[in-house]
Amino acid sequence: MEYNQIGYSNIRLPSDRNSSLYQYSSYNTFPQEVLLHEFLHTLERNEQENGNDIAELHDYRLYGYEEQRTNGLENWYRAYMQNNIQNAPGKGLTDFAYSSKPIHESNFEYAISLDYLDEPENILEEVSSIISRVFELFN
Repeated sequence: MEYNQIGYSNIRLPSDRNSSLYQYSSYNTFPQEVLLHEFLHTLERNEQENGNDIAELHDYRLYGYEEQRTNGLENWYRAYMQNNIQNAPGKGLTDFAYSSKPIHESNFEYAISLDYLDEPENILEEVSSIISRVFELFN
């Protein structure tokens, strides 16, 4: 997505671990696909800003790929990431996508650290995290 000429990806995940987002089902066969998809948009944008002519992530049908019932667009993402798109050599991600550094919070004028996404660093933080999640269930 783009806002005021700044590219960003926004992924919101429910904190309820029982959410259907985390469940495999007939309508949600590849739930982790959204994370991969948004990450690939970031790499796609970096490639384009570097002047590399690559395929648009949403143009999978133009290159002969279809969404599969149980694997979603896994075949397309594999080909895209390995720069091995059928009938379109060189249109996938290049080495640049994997060798350039990700942006840092110092690149943003109004960067905010999101503490709630931090992983526990020791057993006390882990236990505290579990207890707080249990209390959230009852509130």
